[in-house]
Amino acid sequence: MAWENGHPWLPSVAVSRSGGGEYEPPALMANDAGSLVEFSADGIQFGFSVFEGMRAYVADPALLVFRALDHHARLRASCTALGLPCPAYEVFIEAVERAVRANWDGGATRLYIRPVVFAAGGDVMPQRSRKYVFVVLVKRFDPVPEGMSVLVEETVPRTHPMFAGVKTAGNYTSAALAMRGAHEAGCDTILWLDGDGRLQECTTMNVFLCLDGRIVTPRLGSILPGVTRRTVLDLLAETGERVVERDICISEVSDALTRGQELSMFTTSTALGIRRVERLRLGPGDHVLDGKVPSAWSRMEEQYSVVTQRFTEADDSYSAITSRSHRGDLSRRIGSK
Repeated sequence: MAWENGHPWLPSVAVSRSGGGEYEPPALMANDAGSLVEFSADGIQFGFSVFEGMRAYVADPALLVFRALDHHARLRASCTALGLPCPAYEVFIEAVERAVRANWDGGATRLYIRPVVFAAGGDVMPQRSRKYVFVVLVKRFDPVPEGMSVLVEETVPRTHPMFAGVKTAGNYTSAALAMRGAHEAGCDTILWLDGDGRLQECTTMNVFLCLDGRIVTPRLGSILPGVTRRTVLDLLAETGERVVERDICISEVSDALTRGQELSMFTTSTALGIRRVERLRLGPGDHVLDGKVPSAWSRMEEQYSVVTQRFTEADDSYSAITSRSHRGDLSRRIGSK
């Protein structure tokens, strides 16, 4: 298989299986979907699948799996929502570390990690499975830190409310379809609203705004509790900046643009980090967002760099965040304890 010719994921995956009880110790194998699951699996037929998006940062030989405890907690919540058993943290982090070690090329300083849990049993009807697979995929993903252009989606809902806070595969079907329209409009992503015109999140990203001189972000409840979102809130709190988590109506954004009020918007995600929104397509209007970036936000971005890709520089003042991460040593042989 020509992995070097554009295959999105690196060639080794860590796999753990369950027959309904605890997951077995993870093992490495080739990234070959046919060997992982029957085509009749409930994960394929009926969408019984959940996943995470994580980052590993490398400063050879040190390895940091950022906020691994938080990602595992969110995976556990997603599994619970779909009635899937979640691997224990010890199995989870061993699989992540083994997959990173197997795929690290000796030069990458950061890798994207995709843990997936899915039901591997299958029948004609969506009955409760007795076979489950936990797999960890890894890829090189180093996006250029450019500004974002965002299309406000005013008619199509993002997901069914009961799954709004769950990273389940089905949530991303409507998003993928709507993103085609965004790209045709020259935009990078979509800003979703709920049925009452309140901001939700962008596709795969949470949002923050500087509105009326305050940093605000949509409250949890109908959006995914992003790990990068949580990190931004933690770091801003350290600077003394209080972020208001509340309902934000799109009419507030529209009114601010009409009045010529300074407005800045940012997205946060594990995959893309922290991005500024430079252009907002709202209805027939195409708006350049050139409001001043709050000084607290700029300080936070510097600190975010320290706790992630520059993690070896982080001191005890960041312990509330770094204690949620997993530190490893790439010089240790795979399989050793």
